[in-house]
Amino acid sequence: MQRIVVASKNNHKIAEFQAILSPWKLDATGLPQDVPESPENGSSFEANAIEKAVFYSSFVDGWVLADDSGLCVDALAGRPGIFSARYAGVHGDDAANRQKLLADLREVPDAARTASFACAIAVFHRGLGQGLVVRSDVLGSILTEEHGEGGFGYDPLFYHPESGKTFSELSAEQKNRLSHRAKAVERLMAQWKGEASYASLSGE
Repeated sequence: MQRIVVASKNNHKIAEFQAILSPWKLDATGLPQDVPESPENGSSFEANAIEKAVFYSSFVDGWVLADDSGLCVDALAGRPGIFSARYAGVHGDDAANRQKLLADLREVPDAARTASFACAIAVFHRGLGQGLVVRSDVLGSILTEEHGEGGFGYDPLFYHPESGKTFSELSAEQKNRLSHRAKAVERLMAQWKGEASYASLSGE
């Protein structure tokens, strides 16, 4: 089984990638705890994913997979977008981020609360000088209150019409088939044969 390092120290995210990647016979592991944090200077999900994949490839051997994911709300002109993890000011404070989102949408009617979850994934192998970036989006809407106990981040507020549930109400198996992250992995595997050109990483 081929090993791939997921460029994250978030146990929730690593577990999701482990489950999503297992059908492709990829052994996904997280970053060592002593690896420094990658800068995120990009203006798009794709640019940030590329930056992280290339940065962490200096600290680990073999293939690195980095993703940049976020929630894009139409009524907020695409916010929180690439700032989703630190929307309320502190990186990774999921509860505060959800409360800020609800406050910002307080006066927005249900019909205008459309949104999408976006996920860009970049893979890079420094030794081979090869990489690839893909993106996938899943459409939904933002509820006025939280529903469900599973998932993380904005999952309790993100209603997924195809399933009739929030991402928090889905089982782990369902989410790993339907999420933006799962769809991006499907797109990645459709294109990535281990021989992608480094030119794929030349722009945002």
